[in-house]
Amino acid sequence: MIVMQEISRPSGTGTIVQLISDAAALRALVPQWEELAAEAGEPNPFYEHWMLLPALSAFPDPDFRCIVIWDNGKLAALIPMRWERRWRSMPVAALRSWVHRNMVLCTPLVRAASAARCVSALLESDLAPVLEFDLVPAEGVFYGALAEAALAGACPWLVTDAYMRAILVRERDPRSRFNSNLKNNLRRWESRLRACGALEPVRLGEADDINVWRDEFLQLEASGWKGEAGSALASREQDRRFAVEVLDEAHRRGRLVITGLNLGGRPLARHVAITAGEGAICFKIAYDEAHAKHAPGIVAEVENVRQFMETPGPRWVDSNTSRENTSYGRVWKDRRTVQSVAVGARGVGRAAVAALPLLRLAKDVLRRLATRAPGSGRDSGRLVPTAHPTVGLNPK
Repeated sequence: MIVMQEISRPSGTGTIVQLISDAAALRALVPQWEELAAEAGEPNPFYEHWMLLPALSAFPDPDFRCIVIWDNGKLAALIPMRWERRWRSMPVAALRSWVHRNMVLCTPLVRAASAARCVSALLESDLAPVLEFDLVPAEGVFYGALAEAALAGACPWLVTDAYMRAILVRERDPRSRFNSNLKNNLRRWESRLRACGALEPVRLGEADDINVWRDEFLQLEASGWKGEAGSALASREQDRRFAVEVLDEAHRRGRLVITGLNLGGRPLARHVAITAGEGAICFKIAYDEAHAKHAPGIVAEVENVRQFMETPGPRWVDSNTSRENTSYGRVWKDRRTVQSVAVGARGVGRAAVAALPLLRLAKDVLRRLATRAPGSGRDSGRLVPTAHPTVGLNPK
């Protein structure tokens, strides 16, 4: 059953899907939303109310939609999406995960016990021809429920993109896996940093002034290449406002972790993370680029690992990095796969999802032919083919 724009708690039993287009209307759900986040099968602080509502205020989107699913009168799933009139260059409408430039994780908030019923009801809801869920962990509760529901409903589905990113796991200390070259470099870098002043580990405490720590981090991030490129949080007022509100609230909730190094009494490097469930998600990192030749980012990350391993807290930390970001790779040795998954829910959407691998293959072939044309000036034998998606097609 679908209810459009109704946000009050439904009465009775069964699974009810609601679609909300007014971001402000979500505030009425905060009590139930808070409970859902605490009991979600997979944590995602970016979709909790105290992070999502400030993000929607800072980065307004007229195409924002939010799928809300109730299971026997209890809020069982909350899935922020955006409406797209064209999907993958095809004239097919889609609902796709809502994301902003300061997050790289789109796992929906779904109760584990209700995940199968919620996802099945979603695929039967006729909300859009195509549903695409970006940046969800491959091993998670949501992906498992989505794959099973798509198979059961004979819906074409495919993994449109995937990559591996660094994760820190308490039971697997990466320092024991450092090679001799990295160990030697670390000793040399740390020695040269100490020659510039006292090198001191730091960690945000419960009684510390969040204003001081927050502002130091924003200034440190803006002092480097991010500031020059205009991508630092302090570079744009909406990003700065979002960061201030979120970091202050995370600290109030006891969920903000800031570690790092000071050099000569001044901030050298900072690592900011937000805890969620049994894990934590990295928010941002920064270091003083005036000492870049001594690799302060790597030295500080090793210190961050030490503090993580020696301080009670989350079991794991997700680096929350994009495919292009390899900053953690030399220090963090474990990986997790995040991927985007598209499902053809109805009509033309089913045909579009089923056809996408063939369209990508055709583009590959045309690209290869173009490189072999006279005057192309390229060696076609050196061309790297585009990766194709993993496909789950049903015979129906």
